Amino acid sequence: MVTVDVVEWRCESPLPDQGDGDGVTVGRLSRARPELREVLPRRLARNARGFLARGDEGYVATVGGRFAGWLWLSRVSHRDPWSGLRFRIAPDEAYSYAMWAEPEHRHLGVGAKLMASLLADAKDDPALTRVYGWVDADNREMQVLIRMVFGFTDVQQVRRARVLHLFGVQVPASDRPRFGPVSRAGRHSGGARS
Repeated sequence: MVTVDVVEWRCESPLPDQGDGDGVTVGRLSRARPELREVLPRRLARNARGFLARGDEGYVATVGGRFAGWLWLSRVSHRDPWSGLRFRIAPDEAYSYAMWAEPEHRHLGVGAKLMASLLADAKDDPALTRVYGWVDADNREMQVLIRMVFGFTDVQQVRRARVLHLFGVQVPASDRPRFGPVSRAGRHSGGARS
């Protein structure tokens, strides 16, 4: 069992300056922009097809033209098989997931550059007011990145478990508070804050 912090970033929040890039380039991958699929490692291509089929957008980082990491954004409610969390999002919300940076490129700040690109696009989208995500409570590096660098704040806490390293499940009735993006009663249920 793992405790998970569900966090949100409000689109009116400021974004930190990410500098010159240190050789990291971030591009968008979508059904309308499939060009970056060529740089994806074979081990990730199947996942990308599923994400794109749902209509999600990927942010793909490259270093020297080679894959360095990715981060995805969804605008539809769905259950994330890896974490087991079911995000219920409204039309003015999005869910950021599946951040990965190749170990040999992490020192270049690939994760921060991916998140900055995703949030800059969210900020420019007049239809969005917030972006949700999740992070294991004991993942200190990601906690620092999303909270101290980007200003994400807690909205909910939940517990999850991994089953045979194949898929995740959300522990029933572990959501605190009982309304929010990973509860049956979402933010727009009337009980949640606006």
